[in-house]
Amino acid sequence: MDNFTIINLQALTGSISLFLVFKWWVQPRVAHLSVQDALLPFVFLNAFRYLGLSFMAKEQIYDGFPVDFLKIVGLWDFAVSVLAIITAIALKKKWRFAIPMVWIFNIFGFADLINAFPQFFGLKLYDHNLGFIWLMFVTYGLAAFLSHIYIFYRLLKNLKKN
Repeated sequence: MDNFTIINLQALTGSISLFLVFKWWVQPRVAHLSVQDALLPFVFLNAFRYLGLSFMAKEQIYDGFPVDFLKIVGLWDFAVSVLAIITAIALKKKWRFAIPMVWIFNIFGFADLINAFPQFFGLKLYDHNLGFIWLMFVTYGLAAFLSHIYIFYRLLKNLKKN
């Protein structure tokens, strides 16, 4: 089996698994929470996107990849991490601008992933030694992506209430 097939099978299986965990255990626990309390764990999950800086670390990824791509992925992920931390604090303290912060964080974070995922495949990163970055892509990357979808869902649902 080639690497493209393997990573896609892993992504599919991971997405289904994460969806079921969400549907069976997480969603029933957050469905009735206030929007601030419900969004907090999903925003905070993205605080760990500082891991994307690994794309910029020497000897951590194949040297043949375009440096510009690696810098963009690393810096955007790091920026999303910082935004997630600030937004999580705003949500936890229920600051009045917390929900607008969630919108900013989520748009920026989702745009980062929408930009990076196609490039990951376009550059055929999966055909090179990625070390833990492969694992990060098929686990944490999927969880981050799905968290953004739920955050958008909950934000839009909150708009309809107001």
